[in-house]
Amino acid sequence: MKTLVTIADPGLLELFWRPEVRDKLASFSEADFVAPGQPFDGAALAERIGDYDACITSWGSPFFSPDALARASKLKFIGHGAGSVASIVGEDVFDMPIVVTSANSVLGRSTAELAVSLILAGAWDHAGYAARMKRGQWSNNNRESVLGVTRRTVGIVGYGEISKHVIAMLKPFGVRLLIHSGYCPPEEAAALGAELVGLNELFERSDIVSLHNTWTPRTEGMIGAEQLSRLRDGSLFVNTARGPIVQEQALADELQGGRIFAALDVYATEPLPREHEWLTMDNVLCLPHIGGFHGLLKRDLCDFIVDELHRFSKGEAPVGTVTREHFRRLTPR
Repeated sequence: MKTLVTIADPGLLELFWRPEVRDKLASFSEADFVAPGQPFDGAALAERIGDYDACITSWGSPFFSPDALARASKLKFIGHGAGSVASIVGEDVFDMPIVVTSANSVLGRSTAELAVSLILAGAWDHAGYAARMKRGQWSNNNRESVLGVTRRTVGIVGYGEISKHVIAMLKPFGVRLLIHSGYCPPEEAAALGAELVGLNELFERSDIVSLHNTWTPRTEGMIGAEQLSRLRDGSLFVNTARGPIVQEQALADELQGGRIFAALDVYATEPLPREHEWLTMDNVLCLPHIGGFHGLLKRDLCDFIVDELHRFSKGEAPVGTVTREHFRRLTPR
């Protein structure tokens, strides 16, 4: 078996390809790495891919154009050492005898941990208390309280790898769970102790709403004034999914009056402009899209893909296989 690793970024190579990971890959496959720090685009991929049985990709790897796929006569495996594979393949790859897999389950746990940290920070008003303390204000134990998380009702919008981890991480807090998703079977929701509800009902009943939908044409703008106006006073909205799923002006309108709180890691425009009003609000906690930054989990992305390729080479099914149906629900590149 011959494998081409199309990761040219020196920083990613150092992070992902520790000696033990390289040795693991070399134990069952001849591996070639593209030149670090040198351009490697779609044309270069098409030129080289015909010699390889497998390809390992990550952030910055070139997209498999129809030309590249047409020349990939030996290719049987594409493993993406990152999340969504929509940045490297189109739906046409599923017309070919190629298994596509990704490390989304690894990266998803990182994003889930961030989401839970934002739920905690938002529910405890870290942004507000930190800002007021910098202005010389102290807390008033006789008058003040926070939302908190224990025994609160948490609404999960979207059900997939990340939200499953979020639900598991929230279990010790004894929260009441509401889920809005067309992909969560009723029996699965029941096993989680969760209730499947409509989107508007979820916003009406939740103390905390955490958004986990993928961004597609169908979900773009799905959270707007109709939903946000239904949030209770003092409730928290968390977005670690994608900015365009939310109608940001509607969210800004609700936040301006200080009626609700928000904890955000993603935005319609990234980087978020320095003059954006959210950066001046005490009731908004903003982070710069760091959901995949967990150090140990991030470095394990290609280690996971090497294990996937090893399973495939032994005739076993990779655990992170992406199907055509799943691909159609992914955020576009």
